[in-house]
Amino acid sequence: MKKKFSKSNLPRIVIQWSVIGFMILLAILPIFKDDFTPDFEAYCPFGGVQALSSFLLNNSLACTMTSVQISMGVLLIIGIFLFSKLFCAYICPIGTISEWLGKMGERLKVRITLKGIVDKLFRSVKYVLLFITFYYTLGSSELFCKKFDPYYAVATGFSMDVVLLYASLAIALVIIGSVFIRLLWCKYICPFGAVSNIFKFSWFFIAVIGVYILLRQMGFAVHYAWPLGVATLGGYLLEIFGEKLTFTPAAKITRNELTCTDCQLCSRRCPQAIDVASMKVVKDVDCNLCNECVVVCPVKDTIQINKRSSLKWLPPIATVALFVIGLILSSIWEVPTIDQRWVDQATIEKSAVFKQSGLKNIKCFGSSMAFASQMKQVEGVRGVATYVATNTVKIYYDPEILNDVKIQAKLFMPMKTALHIIGKENKEVKVASMLVDKFFDPMDFTYLSILLREKTDALGVESEFECPVRVRIFFPANSTITEEELIAKIESKSLTVLSAGKNKTVDLPYKVVNKIEYSTISAKAYVEKMFQPYVKDFNSKSDYKESVLDTLKVPLGENKYNTKTLPYLISHLSNDNGVIEFKSVLDSSLQIAFEIVYVDSITNKAKIEQALKSDSLSVTYSDGEAGKIVNMYKF
Repeated sequence: MKKKFSKSNLPRIVIQWSVIGFMILLAILPIFKDDFTPDFEAYCPFGGVQALSSFLLNNSLACTMTSVQISMGVLLIIGIFLFSKLFCAYICPIGTISEWLGKMGERLKVRITLKGIVDKLFRSVKYVLLFITFYYTLGSSELFCKKFDPYYAVATGFSMDVVLLYASLAIALVIIGSVFIRLLWCKYICPFGAVSNIFKFSWFFIAVIGVYILLRQMGFAVHYAWPLGVATLGGYLLEIFGEKLTFTPAAKITRNELTCTDCQLCSRRCPQAIDVASMKVVKDVDCNLCNECVVVCPVKDTIQINKRSSLKWLPPIATVALFVIGLILSSIWEVPTIDQRWVDQATIEKSAVFKQSGLKNIKCFGSSMAFASQMKQVEGVRGVATYVATNTVKIYYDPEILNDVKIQAKLFMPMKTALHIIGKENKEVKVASMLVDKFFDPMDFTYLSILLREKTDALGVESEFECPVRVRIFFPANSTITEEELIAKIESKSLTVLSAGKNKTVDLPYKVVNKIEYSTISAKAYVEKMFQPYVKDFNSKSDYKESVLDTLKVPLGENKYNTKTLPYLISHLSNDNGVIEFKSVLDSSLQIAFEIVYVDSITNKAKIEQALKSDSLSVTYSDGEAGKIVNMYKF
């Protein structure tokens, strides 16, 4: 038993099981903690390499990518130059599972090792997939690998980013393929394996990127597909023909020919089927410094790393060290998700900078681009950078036109919403007005609204820009909540909300910074203030004169007034070419009603009323596809 244990690669086994265990923990934690949302791509170096490429080319990060993945990607590249493909050997869960499944196939005597021309041809697949993955990622700032990545598909339960057919095929290749063909996924299909091999030929990669940058600097509009194509094609050719041209990594497996007994244990133990026993220095592109050949060798100091027995522990130590360094680096350095400037660098250097954290609506590439589009319309703003990991924005602006307060005003969106139905017995409404610090964006308003709805009898709430933000909360005149109680509710430390079918706990930073001011307004004034009309015109309304138009007024009645469902009703009504406008209004009794404007020579009230009372709504979706849904309104 002792001899068998001494021949096991214990550090590698511990790291592999730790990674698998961590993945399982992430997967099951939501069962016990409703507000926990696992991030299965948080430490993915391949995503980091793609994101870094996207950032360097487009000045924007792939969606949801942060400095953690970038740091891991950078450390991956450094690790390959110095220590080979340690991620593949020690961390990658797909590689670990492929290797375990392969051992099962070996025991069943059904696994084969591809050799010769078949092996060389199959190796091209991963380079083709690498080209496709990077081509679409760089063109969209969205990680294309999510569509087929077997790890991401299984870990996320086939999230909306996953293409079912692609991912299912990839999973089948990993599970079934690994049993019958030695490391089918890792050696022949995985694009991460391809990019790792390209980094092994560091001189070639540096030359390709250098030429591309030089041509761009000289003014040539070279599309990124060209260096990508050269890198992938060249990487493939070097992999099958360029063993002697492999100068990296710095750490290599070496064999002492004088003490070697030619037992062949090193070759048989190698997961990659490298014939270590026939080499003095292992330069095979598949070698990932897994250390299996080192630990299995029965003769002391025969199989070593760089001919030094003291380096036996280098691979596992380097693996853990690189991971820790990546975490530390990401905590002190943040890459912007987007960094856009619409003026030259000299003007940027003369600009003032406004920085704002805590903007919860800055959460991905898409929301960052929407924010940039919004700021580009503001006179005096010269550029923006966003950081999704910390929900932070940085705005470059002309100090002669804008200042920090004006920028804050442009960022702020005043909002209002009703929280509870006002009773007919309420003739007056009490207004509590206060300044609330740490209140920045629509998500803050949403969380405050939920908080007030759940914990108070507030009728409604509205926000208005001041510095800090002015918040007005409307209560029934007979409300008994005290100022101290209200402040305590607003300054709650956290709130549990329902998000995507799961409870999610969010931290609340709100702070009331002044004495609450109280006043009263009439119930009529409150209803008019809270009412937010919905207006939509269609069917070429501008082509008709007022003289040919008529209006059908329909009380809301028992229907729930919800602007999210109104587009379905409007789409249904727009099938009648005579209907040209739909709007919500307050009637004389302060009740909501719908007004449907139509051309009296094309349609009539009876036809419109029949459409309103239909059991189903005939709708046209945003992609142009027509469909039917149950009519959720009763008139």
